[in-house]
Formats: sequence, structure tokens, C-alpha cells
Amino acid sequence: MDSRMLQRTLEPEVMDAPDEADLYDAMDHDAVNQQFVRDLVAGGAVGPNVLDLGTGPAAIPILLCEAQPQCRVVGVDASPSMLHLARHNVINAGYELSIQLELTDAKVFEWNDDLFHTLISNSLIHHVANPETVVDSVTQWLQPGGRVFIRDLVRPDDEATIEHWVAKYAGNEPEYCQQLLRQSFHAALTLGEMRELVARSGADPQCVMMTSDRHWTWDAVLPIT
Repeated sequence: MDSRMLQRTLEPEVMDAPDEADLYDAMDHDAVNQQFVRDLVAGGAVGPNVLDLGTGPAAIPILLCEAQPQCRVVGVDASPSMLHLARHNVINAGYELSIQLELTDAKVFEWNDDLFHTLISNSLIHHVANPETVVDSVTQWLQPGGRVFIRDLVRPDDEATIEHWVAKYAGNEPEYCQQLLRQSFHAALTLGEMRELVARSGADPQCVMMTSDRHWTWDAVLPIT
């Protein structure tokens, strides 16, 4: 490993304080969330049964149900404060029958009903100290032939790039929110690290690709066995 590269610095796995959840929800994630759903829909079949790991305030499930009304989403999050916001947002959007919210840690999530057709996750991996626990569990949640679509931030090589991205993408946010983004970049995986985890799980690492200047995406269909 190149000692000059930024090493991964973990951040708290759960954003559970109500004021932290409120600040996160107030940040402008609209463009990122909308791009996530556009790329998801454009890249292949979605649903109808969808699992969203680390659903947060449920912005992506709501956008997905708007774009794909046939979808039924189970959103999982370990933060009671986030799920409180999520329930409020789902009710306001009128999707109580389409979006089910579950308070549980994605690393130990168990599902006893039918397996899912699609698994999605946005910006969960960088919160997880041992992300292989999530990567290795994908097959237990998805049907054979199911699709995984996981996106997260990428950790760059240097502090200067982080500061450039914080200024570019959160320059109008309060300092606290800028610091959250800064910490997230430090906690993120590099493209190579994520590909290594996917390869160790038995999946094709080349299905993990850079999809923006600051995001990688793992988009793959499981084999039908």
C-alpha cells in the first residue's frame, strides 16, 4: 500500500441524534438522489420487490416509487431518528402502501419473506467499519438473477481533492454539514478496495465502476443457478 495515499478513517456507523438527522435531511441531496434513481432505472430491470439498505430519510425509495409505481420497497436503517424522518416523508409523499420501513442494522438484517428482485444502497458502505459484511450478504437477500445496485463515495488520494469536493458540492451548506461530507470522504473506500471486496465475495469486480468524479457504483445481476 502506498503510504502517501490517504488511509481510511472511520466515522460513526449510525447518525442517531435527532438534530444530526434533521441537519442531514435538510442538506441538498436532490441532484445526487435523482441521478441515483435515473441510473438505476436506465441500467436494467428494477423490482418489483426492492430492498434499500441504509435508507436514511427514504428520499430514494420515494423517488423510485414515483419513477416505477410497480415497485414495493423495504427500507432498512439502524437509526431511529432517521426512520422517524423517513416515516414522515413517506406519509407526506403518499407511499405508505409502497414503502415499508424496518429499524435494523444492515449488517445483521434478516428477511423471512420472499427474496428481493433488486437491492439498492446509496452511501451506506462508508459508514460500515467492515463493509465485507454487507457485500458478502447480498446473495442471501436477492433472488437468483436479482440485481444489486450499490453506490458510494470514493476516497481520493489526497486532502486537497477532498477540500475541492467539499467546496464544490457543499460550499453553500453550514460548516457542520461540510464537515460531515469531509468525514465521509475519509471513511469511503477506494475503487480498488471495493473491487477487492466484490472479488472476494465471488462476484465480478469489473462491475464496480467510477460513475462520477466522486462515486463508484456496483451494478450487477446475480447468476441464475
